[in-house]
Parts: sequence; C-alpha cells; structure tokens
Amino acid sequence: MDFVTFADPAIPPIYTLRSPINAEATIAKVPPCALAAIVDNESGGRNVLQVGKQPGPGAGVGLCQITADVDWSDLAHPKLHGYDLWDEAQNLYVAAAYFLAPAIQSALRLQRDDPTGFARFGDGQVLFYAFAAYNEGWGGVMGRYRAGQNPDNETTNGYAARAIIAYTDFVAGSHRSLAGLT
Repeated sequence: MDFVTFADPAIPPIYTLRSPINAEATIAKVPPCALAAIVDNESGGRNVLQVGKQPGPGAGVGLCQITADVDWSDLAHPKLHGYDLWDEAQNLYVAAAYFLAPAIQSALRLQRDDPTGFARFGDGQVLFYAFAAYNEGWGGVMGRYRAGQNPDNETTNGYAARAIIAYTDFVAGSHRSLAGLT
C-alpha cells in the first residue's frame, strides 16, 4: 500500500476533494488514494443520494455512499455514530475510519494467516480484499474466500477490481503531480 498524498488531477471532481480526502484518510490511517478510489467508484465525486433510491434505510448517502448502520431518523441529516453523512468531510471520515480501515486490518490478518490462499485473488493485494469488503462487507468476502471463490465475484460490477485500477492510477498520478511532472 502506498500512502502518497492524493494529488492526481486526472478526474477533476475527485481532485477538488483532495484536501478533505487527504485529511480524513490521514486521521483514519488509510491510504489517501484508496479513499479517493472509493469516492470515484461510489459517487464520482458528487455528494449524492444513491440514484433511484428514496432517503431511508438501504439508500447510499454522500461521497462514499454509506449504507450500513445509517440512522435515518432525520431524513435531511442521516448519521452514523453521530457523524452527518451529508457533510463531505464527515462522510469521508466515516468511510475511512469505520469501513475501509477495519477492512484493511481484516485483509492484513487474512494475508498473515493464509498467505498462499490470499495470493490466489486480486494479485494478493490487501486493498483488493479491503475494497471488496467495503462494497459488500467482510462476511461476504470471507464466505466466498472459504468456498475457494474470488471475493469480488458478488460485489457491485467487480467493485474491487475497478477500485484497484482507480487506486493504482491515483497513486501514479499523485506521484507524478507531486514530482512536478504533470
């Protein structure tokens, strides 16, 4: 995992969010480009309600399309652990701290406990497993893993594979940008 500061201007709506992406990723101790890849996959950088859904349980909200455990008692301000999910920085923090960071830790444990099996999918990348878990939950990832199946098989449109591509592109673009090569 590369913890380079997210600074890739290739996708302007994501690039405009670089300050809060970097700040919230740093606080949650996750790679900033991984959080940017989630934003890219989930909303394209737009602070939106899941397209086609009414506000309420099951609807993804905000930049990172948070759905799990959302308190919808105030439809105008859905919350998770007291964080207002319409606030861009709070949405990014919740995604990074409550979903991505634990998924990374679970993937690191799995890699440590079963390095051979872990290497079978996603080129053995921790973030591949973490991205799959972000989309579907660690239980779904482990269910397929134990069955000898690719953890990305039941995610939304190959979520982990798409997120890995975005992450890799963001890392490369950020390194170029920070080196003054763009």
